[in-house]
Amino acid sequence: MRELVRLARQREEWTQADLARRSGVPMTTISRLERTGLASTDTLFKVLFALNRLDAFGDMLKAQLRLVKFPKTLEGGVDPTLKVVRRVRHKGGAK
Repeated sequence: MRELVRLARQREEWTQADLARRSGVPMTTISRLERTGLASTDTLFKVLFALNRLDAFGDMLKAQLRLVKFPKTLEGGVDPTLKVVRRVRHKGGAK
């Protein structure tokens, strides 16, 4: 992600300060993102939006989902033996 952000910023001929101003993210955070590739989801979204590269955000999420190991009951749908539990609220508080 760090290379994508850096290259996209340079392609626009923006400085880190330009990207910080356009994305609403502090310049120190932009610098750290380009140096380490680490940032919150919120920060990544703002930066990629400013760079018009939200497609990269979707690609990143898809790649992460491929790495997730779901329990067998979720792979084939919902386990039919599970029961729906509803909580009933009583007027006047708990009794």
